Amino acid sequence: MKRSELYEKVWASPMTKLAAELGISDVGLAKACRRHAVPVPPRGFWAKLKAGQKPPRTALPTPELDVVVHFATSDPEERARQQVIERRRVEMLRADAASAERRPPLEFTANLEGAHPLVKATQRYCERIPAMIERSKRRGVHAWSQAKPEDMPPLEQHGRYNLFHRGFLNINASLASMDWILRFHATILRGLTDGGMTIARREASVGRFSRQADEAAVEMRFKGETLTFSFSEGYRRIRLDAAEIARRKKESPWASGYETRPSGNLTFSIRGSEHQASKGWQGTQEKLQGLADEIVRTAFQLMSLQPQLRKEREERAANARRAEELRAQEERHRAARAEQLKQAFLMMEADARVRRLKAFLDRLEQNAAGLQPPLSERAKVWVEVVRRELEARNPADEILRECLSVPSWGSWPPAWWPREHSHAQNEGWEP
Repeated sequence: MKRSELYEKVWASPMTKLAAELGISDVGLAKACRRHAVPVPPRGFWAKLKAGQKPPRTALPTPELDVVVHFATSDPEERARQQVIERRRVEMLRADAASAERRPPLEFTANLEGAHPLVKATQRYCERIPAMIERSKRRGVHAWSQAKPEDMPPLEQHGRYNLFHRGFLNINASLASMDWILRFHATILRGLTDGGMTIARREASVGRFSRQADEAAVEMRFKGETLTFSFSEGYRRIRLDAAEIARRKKESPWASGYETRPSGNLTFSIRGSEHQASKGWQGTQEKLQGLADEIVRTAFQLMSLQPQLRKEREERAANARRAEELRAQEERHRAARAEQLKQAFLMMEADARVRRLKAFLDRLEQNAAGLQPPLSERAKVWVEVVRRELEARNPADEILRECLSVPSWGSWPPAWWPREHSHAQNEGWEP
C-alpha cells in the first residue's frame, strides 16, 4: 500500500489489530513504519480516545514522498501462509471470471453526455477552476478566508489538482489530462452501473472517539459489499535549462534548478475493506483505456472475493484470540502453581510453629504446679484455652483449607488444578 495509506491506517486502528488484518506481525508492521518514517500513535493514545479525549496526531513528514510500502517477514511459516492466501485469492478470481456472465466490450466514452452525476459535477467544477485560480491571484491569499468553499480553487501540488471535494470524484491530476480522465471515469462507471453496482460518494463524518472514524470516499456498492476507488497522476523532477535557471535566479537567489511537473503516469486504484480485495492499474492514457474492461470485470470479482477474505480474516483473528486465551490460561496456571508452592512453605513454617507451641504448652502446664495459688490454677486454665483455640484455629490447617477452596465468586477447580484431574469432584482428589 501507499505510505500515506499506511499512515491513515495506523492512526485509525491499533497496531496489533492492523497487523492481523494485513497478515503480518505487529513487530513487522512497526519496522515498516520506522523504515518509511511513518509516525505511529504514542502509548496511551487509544486509552485517551476511549475516554472521550481527542489526542492530536503526529503529522506525516514529507507527504509528497508517497512511495509504495512493501511488508515482509523473516518467519518462514508466515511467508508460507501469505503465499497460500495469495494463491487462494488468484484462484477465486479465476473461478469467478470463468463463471461470470459475458459482457459486451466497453466502448470508450467520446463525450460526457449521460455520464454519471458524479462525473458531471466534477466536470462543472473543472470548468470553473481556471477562473477561480485567476480570481484568487487577483484577490491574494488572504481573501481565501472570505470565499465560499465552492469558490476556492483546489489544492495544487506539482502541477496536479486535488479535486476531492464534497460531491466530486476522488481525482488528483493535471488539468491538461482532465478531459480524458473524466471520460475514462464515465466509461468505467457506466460499465459498473450497467452490471448492477451503485456509485455514490460518502462524505466524511466525525466519530465519537476518533476524528478518522469515517473518511470521505467514492464507493462502489454491490450486494452488501463496498469498494472505494481513486485516480491519481504522478509527477517527475525535471532539470531546467541554463537560461531558465538564470532567469529564476534573478527573481530569487534561492531558486532551484529543478521543477516538478505531472508525469502522465496515471493510476486507478480500487480498495476494499479487506487488504487483499484491492487492485491498482498504472500506465499512460492509452494503456488504461485498453484496460477498462479488465477494471470493470475485476471490480465485480473483488466484490465476490471480499466476503470470503473477510471470513478468513475473522477466522484467523478468532484463532489468534483463542491462542492468546490459551497462552493467558497457561500463564494463570503457572502463576497459580507457583503460588501453591509458596503456600506450602508457609504451611510448613506454620506447622513447625504449632509443634513448638504444643511443646511449650506442655512444659508450661508442668511448671504451673510450682506456682503459688491462685496462679497455678489460672495457668492451667489459660493453657487449656490456648490448646482449644489452637485446635479450632490451627494456622497450618487454615492455610491448607484456603488452598483447597475457591472464593464465593469462583468455581472449582482452581487455576492450579492439574488438567488430568479436571474431572475430579469437588470433594477431593481423584487418583
